[in-house]
Amino acid sequence: MLAHTGIHSHEEVLGIYRKLNRYFNYLMYVTLLVFILGMVSYGQDFSFRNHAFSHLGRLHTQDGSNNILSLMIYGPGMLLSSLICYRLSLLIEDRAGHNLMRMAAAGYILLIVPCDLLRLVHSIGGGLVIGSLWLFALLGMCRLRSRTGNSKFIIQQLILQGSVLPYAFMYAMQSPLCPVFQKFALAGLIISLKLVIVEDTRKVAG
Repeated sequence: MLAHTGIHSHEEVLGIYRKLNRYFNYLMYVTLLVFILGMVSYGQDFSFRNHAFSHLGRLHTQDGSNNILSLMIYGPGMLLSSLICYRLSLLIEDRAGHNLMRMAAAGYILLIVPCDLLRLVHSIGGGLVIGSLWLFALLGMCRLRSRTGNSKFIIQQLILQGSVLPYAFMYAMQSPLCPVFQKFALAGLIISLKLVIVEDTRKVAG
């Protein structure tokens, strides 16, 4: 993940990885907080099965109710997530990882646009966030495979691919079950990102 580890002392490298771990924790906490508070403040009864995470940022709910309170939670949450990804990009020296975090940061900005106002822009933002974080986790798992071993690598892949790919398929098919699969995809993605950064930190700590 750090392309120029040779120019850093061991303590500096370990400190950077601890910062990376902390920022990934922030991203996880913000996602959970936005979901919980947005769900509670949603303009109609929030359904885990029928309402997607993006619905928290709608101008109006599906039954036409005003959704301004949930929107006021969702918007700043996406902006804060974008800032976290930008900070992560500054810490990551590897070009691929750096660019993927920048893409995720841009995606979170686009996600601020309500999906019932400009659905295409919002969808592009969601694709950038999910796609870039998925690829970041995948590359990290492949890079760490020699350390973690095949058994752990397979488990990691089952968590990542088993949660994200079914959601991508449901989204492409426009399935009514898409909102349910989305939540499992977000959970699997967060867990996968944490697994990668924890393994990286352990590797540096020795």
